Amino acid sequence: MSLVARRGAITWSDGSLMWRNHYMFVDCDVPEGGEGGPVVGTGGSTIGMVYIDGPGAVIISISIICTFFEIWKQFSCVARPVFEVDLKSVELAGVLFREELSLKHNINGGFIVERIADDSALEHLGVRRGDVIFFEDECGTTLPEIEDYLLSLGWRYLQGMKSMVLKLLVHDIEGPCKETITLPLEFSVDSGKVARWRMA
Repeated sequence: MSLVARRGAITWSDGSLMWRNHYMFVDCDVPEGGEGGPVVGTGGSTIGMVYIDGPGAVIISISIICTFFEIWKQFSCVARPVFEVDLKSVELAGVLFREELSLKHNINGGFIVERIADDSALEHLGVRRGDVIFFEDECGTTLPEIEDYLLSLGWRYLQGMKSMVLKLLVHDIEGPCKETITLPLEFSVDSGKVARWRMA
């Protein structure tokens, strides 16, 4: 066996697969025959894991992996809120669109709803594609940080806190509407032998 390495840059991409907003993408290919491995930053520390999913290579932040492992070690399963929406950070939108959001709507952060599951709880609460949402709790400004936050809610759920809600400020940029909604959380619990990232 020989070690094969590639140099590349991580892009905090718009991409999301099956409601998995925490993916980052790398601008180089995984070596032929490789399945992935650690992503090492310029300082020498491990910052994530890269693996093949679909047509390309994706990266999961090391903070998410560590949280996942700690939950699994304590409970032999992982719980996560059912949150069936694909998001894109406003910070990563195009310059012209960010300028429009800032000038017309006074929006300088948050997350753009790229896709939402049909007949989901969020859709019933009026959230639509193109809306910009803010999490009421302080849970970061990047999608991997949001995933860390959702996993922390799953941890609380497994510790016995069964009734939780997610409060979101929703901006409808097609009109003047701005409202706070409360989403009662349901949780997907995975207790299979193989750890899988899934949304029920």
